Amino acid sequence: MKTKNTILTAALIGLLFSGSAFNSNAQANVTTSDKTASTENKLSILEVKPMQFRVSYNKVASNTVLVRILDTDKNILFSENKKADSNYLKYFDLSTLLDGTYTFEILDGKEKFSQSFDILTKTSRVVSSIN
Repeated sequence: MKTKNTILTAALIGLLFSGSAFNSNAQANVTTSDKTASTENKLSILEVKPMQFRVSYNKVASNTVLVRILDTDKNILFSENKKADSNYLKYFDLSTLLDGTYTFEILDGKEKFSQSFDILTKTSRVVSSIN
C-alpha cells in the first residue's frame, strides 16, 4: 500500500511539473519597411525591451504629425495627432497585442511613412516521463 501511494504521488508530481513547464514569450520582429515618400528615411522604430518600442520621426515638415498603429485589416488601434517642431519621439508598450502583423504609420503633411512588424508568441514545452 505504501509503495502504491509513493508511485501515485510521484506520478502526480510528474504531471504537475510537465504541466507547469509551458513558457510563453512574445517577440516582435520588424519585418518590412514601406516608405511612400521619396525623401531619406526619417522614421526609426527600435525595440528597446521585449514588446516595447521607441518610435522617432526626424525633420518634421509640417507642424503636426499623425501617428497611427494599424492591424492587418487596416483597423486603427492607436491614433495621435501631435504638434512637433523638429522631431517626434514616443515609447509604446505593445505587450497587450495578439499575434499578428501590425504597422506604425506617420503622416507628415503630404508625406507618409510606415513600417510593419510581426508579433509572434513562442511556446516551448518540456515533456518528462516517470519510469
